[in-house]
Amino acid sequence: PPERPADLPSGPAPGPATVVPDDTACLRRLERLGVKAEPVAPLSDGLCGAMKPLRVTELPDGVALAPAATLTCTAAEALARWSTEVRVIGERTLGKAPQTFRIGGSYECRGQNHDPSAKLSEHAYANGIDVMGFTLDGRSPIAVGASREGTPEAAFEAAVRGRACGFFRTVLGPGSDPAHANHLHLDERERPAGHRLCQ
Repeated sequence: PPERPADLPSGPAPGPATVVPDDTACLRRLERLGVKAEPVAPLSDGLCGAMKPLRVTELPDGVALAPAATLTCTAAEALARWSTEVRVIGERTLGKAPQTFRIGGSYECRGQNHDPSAKLSEHAYANGIDVMGFTLDGRSPIAVGASREGTPEAAFEAAVRGRACGFFRTVLGPGSDPAHANHLHLDERERPAGHRLCQ
């Protein structure tokens, strides 16, 4: 075969885990939004990882994450902006704004739907988060997928899920497939032509 041209880089192309983003403007926006987040050490596990992850503990208006989430700045900003809409929808449909988002997972080096043979999940790049439910003062916690149809809780869940599609590139939840029956999976996976997956 012909020799490799000298001007072409050798070795594998950098993946999401090795590209170093400039998060300066994003971090300033998080600060203005009132998000509590601190930088953590770069994550690297084979093809998984993130160069500038954040440990996010609190969203705007004092909304807590339980437990804290490890996310890229882009994903953290999407979560923060969505959370302000969640609070408004909570006030309108339930008479109360959620005080805590119950988190099922953020960064984790794994394939999609926990399938080791599948392509890597956005969780593997700290670019996705699973929201299991919400807690509100003076009300029973709301678990995703557990509310009876026709109840205010079901209306709240449907509305916040719909609004998530305006902030995240991927939104999956109950009814999408069995793997997402009990949580909302939200991520910032980039697709050609800005395509979004909202199911």
